Amino acid sequence: MRGVPSVSREILVDWYLRNRARSNTLFDLVNDKSYYSRPIALRHPIVFYEGHLPAFSFNTLVKRGLGRPSIDPALEALFARGIDPHESSGHVGNDATHARGPRAGWPTRDAVRRFAEEADRQVLDALRHADLDQPGHPLLDRAEAAFAMLEHEAMHQETLLYMWHRLPLNHKQRPAGYIVPDGSAVPRQEWIRVPAGRATLGLDRGALVFGWDNEQPAASAWVDGFDIDRHNVTNAAFLEFVDAGGYRDAR
Repeated sequence: MRGVPSVSREILVDWYLRNRARSNTLFDLVNDKSYYSRPIALRHPIVFYEGHLPAFSFNTLVKRGLGRPSIDPALEALFARGIDPHESSGHVGNDATHARGPRAGWPTRDAVRRFAEEADRQVLDALRHADLDQPGHPLLDRAEAAFAMLEHEAMHQETLLYMWHRLPLNHKQRPAGYIVPDGSAVPRQEWIRVPAGRATLGLDRGALVFGWDNEQPAASAWVDGFDIDRHNVTNAAFLEFVDAGGYRDAR
C-alpha cells in the first residue's frame, strides 16, 4: 500500500482475524443469563459490545471509508457508539442480571452474531482487495481507517475483561480446555535498575505507520535513574503494605 510499505495486506488480515478470535473467546465466557445485563452502570449492556466491535470496523472502513452499501442500517446505528450510553439511541439495556431474551429493543444474540459474520466478511474482503491508502482522504490517508479499527478492538478487549470481573460467577462459563492453576509459588520478586536517560512519550507522525491523535507530537524529558519491581505487585504484597500502616505512614 502507498505510504505504508512496511505493512502488508497479509499482516492486516492476520491482525483482524486474531482480534476477532480473541473477542469471540471473551464473549463465549458470558452465558445467556447476563447477555442483556450491565455489570457496570456507566457502560452499555453486554449485547451492545458483541455488535459494536464488528460494526465499528465495518462502519469505519467499509461504509464510511470506502463508501460501500450498508448491511443493516438499524444495527449499524444501534452499535455505532461505544461510550455515553444515555446519549446514544435510547437502547441502554436493563440492569437486571436475570434477562433471558431481548430487552429494551436489543436484538437476539443470534441476530447480533449473524450481523457480525457479515461485517467480518466484508471487512476482510476490503483488507484483502480494496484501496486502503488514499492520500488526502479523511479516513483512508495512510490507511488510517484500517489501523484505527484494529487498535479499537484490542482496546475494547481490555475493557471487556474488567466488565466480566463484575459478573456473578454463575453468569460466566469456563472456557474449553481450561485448567485450574495448581497453586504454584508466585515468581520471585526482584528490583530492576533503570538508568538515567531521556524518555520520549508520544510520536511524530512520520515515525510510525499509525498513531492516535492524542499520541502526537512526541515530547521528551530527562528522567533520573530509578528502581522498579520486575513483576506486578501481588495481592499478598499489597496486604502486607496495608497491614504495616502504608496508608498512615508517608514513607
